[in-house]
Amino acid sequence: MKSALLLLVIALATASTVGDLTQRLQNYADHPFGSSMINLVSVNMKTGGSLNELKQLLQQIKDELIALTQLQDQENGTFTRRSQVDLAKLQATLEQAQQDLDNQRQEQQSLNNELSTLQTRVQEDQAALDRNGRGSSDAQSRLDSENTDFATKYSDYSDATLACKEAQRLLMNLRGEGASLIQLTQDTKSNLLQTKENFQKIKEILEAHTKKSSLTLFQPIIEGLAEMTTKVNPETLNNVLSLVARLITALQEGQDQLEANHKTQVENLTRLTDDLRNEKQTLQVSLATANNRLKEIQSRLNELDGLINISNAIVEVTQLNIQDATRINELEDQEYSNQKVSRQTEIDIVDRLIEYINQKLSE
Repeated sequence: MKSALLLLVIALATASTVGDLTQRLQNYADHPFGSSMINLVSVNMKTGGSLNELKQLLQQIKDELIALTQLQDQENGTFTRRSQVDLAKLQATLEQAQQDLDNQRQEQQSLNNELSTLQTRVQEDQAALDRNGRGSSDAQSRLDSENTDFATKYSDYSDATLACKEAQRLLMNLRGEGASLIQLTQDTKSNLLQTKENFQKIKEILEAHTKKSSLTLFQPIIEGLAEMTTKVNPETLNNVLSLVARLITALQEGQDQLEANHKTQVENLTRLTDDLRNEKQTLQVSLATANNRLKEIQSRLNELDGLINISNAIVEVTQLNIQDATRINELEDQEYSNQKVSRQTEIDIVDRLIEYINQKLSE
């Protein structure tokens, strides 16, 4: 009977204890940790455990919870600092990649502008080189024509002068006989006729070469020679000799002028040819330099295409990494905040239980 009463008293005490604890922890009754702690205290008191030992246990639990909270604070601080460093590195990588991308695009634009300018320059240089080639060919053709024309004309003058001198010798031989009226032999007559024909041919040949004033000498000479084929009048003979002498002088002057003109023409054409040759060399160097630069630019542009693709990829990947890291940090911060609230709740629960034990100890 006494045992039954004892069990009833203990049961009532236990029920009272659980009710008191539930009332004291009414805000945490549904909290898993709160329920566990109520059960711990209830069982201890139900079995007659020492309240001081229970208080020490609760204080130890509290100390461990505080230590765990501090450890979590440290870990969170370490994680936050590391995350900030990682984000800073990612941001620096992003900024560097964007800067590289901007620089590469600026260089690309600059090279494209230079490429366009060089392509125009190459076209202009090539057109100038083509003109130079035509000019050089024309200058050489003119020089060849000048040399050929000079050789022909110079020869004509020499032949004309020689013919004049032969006529001069013939006429002077006739005059050397000293007669008032020279009797013509058949050979002399033939020579005079041949000389007249020669002068006629020379006149026709030199009409394109000599000055008009010198051409006027031919006709009276030809007429005088024609007259002397029938009879030789000393006056006519002397007059023809004088005209031939003047003609020789005129021919020599004409030949000298021809040679001087030819020299000037050759000098001018040679200078032109030299200028064109120098211009050609300059254009060839300019063209070669431009073409080499075009190759360099094209090669660099191809390289930049690859670098821009890489920089774009780095920018995109880094942006995604920053987004992922930011999202992870937010999740970690939320998790840390939740844990901190939960840990503080657990500490509050233990504090209330300790207050309850203290109250029981004071009763």
